[in-house]
Amino acid sequence: MPGHRFFNPNLSSGILSEEESHHANDVLRLRPGDSAAVFDGKGNEARVRLTDVSSRAVSYQTLSTTRTPPLPCRVRFGQALIKPAGMDLLIQKLTELGVTEIWPIASERSVSKPTGEKRISNRWDSIALAACKQSGQNWLPKIHEAAPLDHFLSSPDPAPPIGRIIGSLQPEAKPLPVLLAAARQGATTPSLDLLIGPEGDFTPAEIGRARSAGYQPASLGPLVLRSETASLFLASVLHYEFNLPH
Repeated sequence: MPGHRFFNPNLSSGILSEEESHHANDVLRLRPGDSAAVFDGKGNEARVRLTDVSSRAVSYQTLSTTRTPPLPCRVRFGQALIKPAGMDLLIQKLTELGVTEIWPIASERSVSKPTGEKRISNRWDSIALAACKQSGQNWLPKIHEAAPLDHFLSSPDPAPPIGRIIGSLQPEAKPLPVLLAAARQGATTPSLDLLIGPEGDFTPAEIGRARSAGYQPASLGPLVLRSETASLFLASVLHYEFNLPH
């Protein structure tokens, strides 16, 4: 497989965007005749040969195309906003782990909703795209703009109740393996909606609203994990349990 990967939402156009062209020409110093891979973020990848290279436009000839099917389990991840560096890391790692959608949540105890919302969203999109390029991931996650918890709870096409899980520090929370075993048995094509709170967890009122929406409290073990640690742990466990052959 060619080592260099570029993004083009329209593979058949044969031309990279100005930003991708700049990277190919001015950063990587690629030249006509070099090979590369181009993916569209929707599961399609083309092996290509560059035919014309400049800072403003790189054109290519498609040699072959492949289709990467989506991962078996659809995972929508509701993540309470944390500090920017932690949030950036989560966007990167959740993308690498095949999360389908990422919903940043402005909860009552989360860090303040970021200013310059569009700029923040664009940065998150760029981080996810870079993670796809690095990891060979051909599916870009959909990253929503930060919104209140109720926006996530009322999102369309929810997972079945057996697949709605909220990380919880409450004593009545069930062990995560118990809930995942039930989710595996409950659907041929599993679909999961996950919620992870900020430092200090969601407020009791927020947890109550999540439970009213069908979310089951899950214990992630005896240790109190930081929000980003809990999210990475949960995403890794889900990837192992639902997306890898056993």
